[in-house]
Order: sequence, then structure tokens, then C-alpha cells
Amino acid sequence: MHASTELNAAALKKFRPLDRLSENQRILLAHKAHFSSFKKKKLILERGSQDHHDYFLLSGKIELEAPDGRTRQIEAGSDKADAAIAHLQPRQYNVRAVTDAEFLVIEQDVLNILLREAPVHSFEAADGFEVDDSSGEDSEGTYKVLMSFYHDLKSNNFTLPSLPDVAYRIRQIADKEETSSDDIAKVINADPAMTVKLIKSCNSPLYRGFNEVASCRDAVVRLGIQTTQQLVTVFSMRELFRSKKTELKQAMSDLWNHSREVASIAYVLAELTPNLNKDHAMLAGLIHDIGAIPVITYAENFPELYADEKALADAIDELRGEIGCTILEHWGFPGDLIEVVSKAEEWSFDSGRDEPSYTDIIIVAQMHALIGCPKRNNLPPFGQVPAFRKLANGGLTPERSLKVMVEARHKIEEIQQVLGPDFPLSS
Repeated sequence: MHASTELNAAALKKFRPLDRLSENQRILLAHKAHFSSFKKKKLILERGSQDHHDYFLLSGKIELEAPDGRTRQIEAGSDKADAAIAHLQPRQYNVRAVTDAEFLVIEQDVLNILLREAPVHSFEAADGFEVDDSSGEDSEGTYKVLMSFYHDLKSNNFTLPSLPDVAYRIRQIADKEETSSDDIAKVINADPAMTVKLIKSCNSPLYRGFNEVASCRDAVVRLGIQTTQQLVTVFSMRELFRSKKTELKQAMSDLWNHSREVASIAYVLAELTPNLNKDHAMLAGLIHDIGAIPVITYAENFPELYADEKALADAIDELRGEIGCTILEHWGFPGDLIEVVSKAEEWSFDSGRDEPSYTDIIIVAQMHALIGCPKRNNLPPFGQVPAFRKLANGGLTPERSLKVMVEARHKIEEIQQVLGPDFPLSS
């Protein structure tokens, strides 16, 4: 059946941010939108183009090609298809139809108007955060900030954080067959601070060999190109955890400390889990809350938000997953890390696969990090979490993982030192 004959207000609600609109608004949107069909192999969106429309995949399968040539596929009805496809403009991807595909196409200006006019009581998020008109002035203020944030993002009035230069340049060349250790070292040597960090980590208990290394090239040779790439990206991340407002430095510091702890635990868990790379797991842990960074930065413009700890936490919980995925897509990061950012807070997440994924590792690492935290007293029993069951298939049962955390405390602290110290709040 033609997808457009099945479209109604209820069907639109499965897409983000259309789920934030009232039923009447979705009915209106259905009349203002139009449908576009594309045959197999047809180019749908061209990288660099700008058309001021959002494309929502209704049927078929498509492929996104990043500037570095990496590709990933999205199928209608999947979690990856629940938001507009490649919505940043100018477009960051070439999008082609793998099969015949159909889209709902909406003018961004129309959607932005509807989002601004969306009634407070209709605002519901997939994460379970909800603001209604009985919530009082604080909740309504949070709602307005959220809508302002989303409107600015959709209107391209909000600048996403950039991947630090050295990390970007390394990621551009690391996967090329002709790239050598000398090529990687040359890029890193252009950043003296990064060079020092890499050599220091190479000589740490985590990576050191029989002899200490004294040059960047020797460090790259010992670590290998892929591990070097992961570490350079990890070290670059710390520079993003900054805020100009004194009132928000604590929030950014807390975010860094949590991300660093989760990354350290993930490293240890991945060492004991077959077929997972410990450095990739560490990176996954460090970026699992990357979407919170621009939310905290955006809050600098709203004193009423950063003055209310709960309101800021609600805004972060609502936006970090979607914004985080947008950032990693913008940076051209692989799909497994995008999945981590999207699902890391969902304790009930189940990929449907038997083997554990990096998302499973991060969910388990987070639960270990949050044990005993007064702000997170609602953790489910470990035995009810699919991610724990996946790791148990590889021998890392909930009981053993708890024992591992105790035994590996010293190593976790060593990893945290490699990642970097706490932020001085007075600076």
C-alpha cells in the first residue's frame, strides 16, 4: 500500500519532533506536507545542498555517505528513522535509495512555527520527561527553553561543537591504507600538548612496554594507528567540557567526571568481553553524554534555567540523546557510537542480538558508576537489564562484574588519570 494513504495524525506521532505537536497540529501538518518517492539507487539528498525541508522516511531503505566515504543504512520503521534524515543544512551526507523509498517532506519554516505554538500540555518526550500546564511556572519555563533550543537547532541558528582540529585530521587519514605511523605522528606533532599527552599515556601502566618512548612516532608505532586515533579523540574531548558561566562550571565538571568514570569502567569491562575493543569502549564512555554539552552551553543564555538544578537536569535529559546523535553524525562517527549516545540511558535497551555491543557495555558501566548515587536511586535490578544478560553470555555475570569493579579500582583510577584530572572550578 502506498505509504501516503496510511498517513494520519497518529502515524506522524512516531517521528521526532512531530511527537511534540498536538493532534490538531499534526492533522494540519499532514495537509501541508507532501510526499516524495525515489527509485532504487536514486540520489535523494546531495551533500552541501540546502533546501529548507525535512525528510522523514516512510518506506524503504536508504544509505547515507559521509564526506570520508563511510556509509550507513537506515530502514523505515527502525529507531534510526524516527527523526528527519540528514537534517543539518547544508546537508552533511549524500543520501541514496537502497530500495524504492518514500518520504514525508515538510518545510522547516512550517514545522518551526508549529513547534513554537505547540501547547505545553502536548509536549511529551520519548525519554518520559513531560511538562503539562499543571506543572507550575518552573516547568513551563523549562518547556519554553527546550522549545527555544529546538527551534534554534532546526533553524540552523545554533552552532554544534566542532571536533577539535587534531582529532579531525587524524580521523580523516587513519583509515586510509597508505597512511603510515610517520603520517600520523606528523599531524600530532603539530599540537605539542597532544604530543605530550600521547607519549605520557604510552608510558603509563596501561600501554607501556619494556622501554619508555620519547618521541611521538615511537608512541604511534607502539600503540598502533587505530589506538592512537582513539586516544587522540579521547584527549580532544576534554576541551569541549567548558562553560563561560561560573554558575554552570559545576554542571560541566560533574558531566566530565561522570563521563570519565563511565569511560574508565567501560575500558575494564571491554577487556573482559570477547570481540570488543577496550579503547573504543573507553571512547564510547567518554562521549555517551556528549549531547549534554551544547545544552549546558545554551543554558548560559537563560539564568532561570541554570539557577534551577532540576530544571537544567530535565532539559539535559530531554535533549542530550537527540543532540548527541546529531553531533556524532556531523563529525562522521561510526554507527555503533551513535547508537551508544541514543540508547545509553535506556536500561531496558535490547538490540535483539545475542552478542554484547558497545551500547551494552556503556549501560552496564553507567549502572556501576551510579550505584549508591543519591540522585539515581531508581536503578533496576541488574538481572532485569538486558545489557547485563548480554555480558553474562561472555562470562561477565552481574555478580562477577561487581567483583571486577572492586578488584580493578586501582586500574580504573589509572585510566582516569590518563584521561585527565578534574576541572578546577575556580579557573
